[in-house]
Amino acid sequence: MKYQDMQKQIDALASEGQLAKPIVVAYGLMNAGKSFLMNMLTDHVDDELFKTNDVRETVVNARHEGETCVFLDTPGLDANDEDDAHAQRGAREGDIVLFVHQPQGELEAVELSFLEALRDTLAEHASSNIVVVLSKIDKEAPEKIALIEGRIAQQCEQALGFAPRIFRVSGKRYQDGMRKDQAVMVAASGIELLAAYLRQAAGDVRAVRARKRGLQIDALLAQAAHGRRRAQESRQALQDTVTAGFAAFNEQAAQLRRHIDTNAAAYKKI
Repeated sequence: MKYQDMQKQIDALASEGQLAKPIVVAYGLMNAGKSFLMNMLTDHVDDELFKTNDVRETVVNARHEGETCVFLDTPGLDANDEDDAHAQRGAREGDIVLFVHQPQGELEAVELSFLEALRDTLAEHASSNIVVVLSKIDKEAPEKIALIEGRIAQQCEQALGFAPRIFRVSGKRYQDGMRKDQAVMVAASGIELLAAYLRQAAGDVRAVRARKRGLQIDALLAQAAHGRRRAQESRQALQDTVTAGFAAFNEQAAQLRRHIDTNAAAYKKI
């Protein structure tokens, strides 16, 4: 690779990510509450940034850039193949994936299947990048929610090999609390707790990105330094060859001069 190309890569890596924000993706079955959750997380309490409905509403990935994160809402899984493809592309793009589950019971077999595919896609980042969100907790008794949460943790441990972070939220409580200025209701919604976790996770993502960029820059600098050393060694070898060649030539020239001087001295004596 040419030195100029390396320098361009180094400059690009140094600036890359300074403006890029971590992407938070909402992922889950239809009517799990993904879009409503994203509206609450983005402070769209009274207006719908992400469309919600009892019927299929989100058919393409919907995006919103917040202060610290980019929020991406995906179509509901298991509706049709096209929606699943959109959702899976969105999940692959995400730094943090919120797998939203409406807790009428434990995870369904189809949800576990999607989570396994998501784990395989995220590879070594899966355990830290997948977050399970139990939505609509206001519709069930706290005791039942606790049992469902425990069962989901077991299911994930068995199917995925790890138990992800699990948050309990009620978008409806948050919305009502914000509209009525009821801090207790807002706190009980769990939305602020999840939002705080996402801010922390976004910072962690940026720190990981910075470390990766640093390693890539170090590798390019080492490659450039190695290239410079090899160029210097090649120049020195060429210089040594030229010097050696001139040394032989100079010796031959000196011998010729001595021969001429000897002959000239002999000629003068005649």
